[in-house]
Amino acid sequence: MNKNSFLWGSATLAALVLAAGCGSQPTPTASGHHHHTSTKSHQHSSQSPSTSPSPSASSSPTPTTTSSSPSSTPSAPSPVLTQVGGVATANQARVTINSVESEGQVTVSGQTEQLYLFNITLKNVTPGMILFPMSDFIIGPASSSVSSSRNDYSLEGISQQSSLFPYPIVPQHASAVVREVPSGQSVTGNMTVEVPEASQYAIWISGNPAPIAKFSA
Repeated sequence: MNKNSFLWGSATLAALVLAAGCGSQPTPTASGHHHHTSTKSHQHSSQSPSTSPSPSASSSPTPTTTSSSPSSTPSAPSPVLTQVGGVATANQARVTINSVESEGQVTVSGQTEQLYLFNITLKNVTPGMILFPMSDFIIGPASSSVSSSRNDYSLEGISQQSSLFPYPIVPQHASAVVREVPSGQSVTGNMTVEVPEASQYAIWISGNPAPIAKFSA
């Protein structure tokens, strides 16, 4: 073989090798393109969706309300007992003033007087029956000297069951309105009295110069 024939054959062989190498390079596949697309899709889905802001509350302040109790005229103070017991010298009945309550005002002969409700206990410590007349209660201003009082002229706060003295009550004849107290027993009930205005009152039992109880208006 001559030199020219050898060179021509070598060039031809090299050209065939290069052509084979170029033909073996793979072409892009659909799967590669699909993978690229899904990656973009994944990146898009990983982003948080934009949300529109929720409507804000009204900027105007909420009016505040303050509760206030209606003003009222203060009620008069409750009477206060400062002495609550004693013994009637006439019949030896032990008398206890349990409570006193204001029942308002009454008009007596054109004059305004205070009405008080008393709860009273009579106890018989003697061996015999005691007849306790309503006139034995004398109630009035502590600074005055009185011999009688207007007992049970008003029956405000008194019923037949709660009355200290038996019905029917005839206050104009208080000495005839009598409560019986058997030996060794006690009776309790209510009685009212109408008295002139004062800051301090006293309760006496007929025949005993010292008051058995006092109370403030």
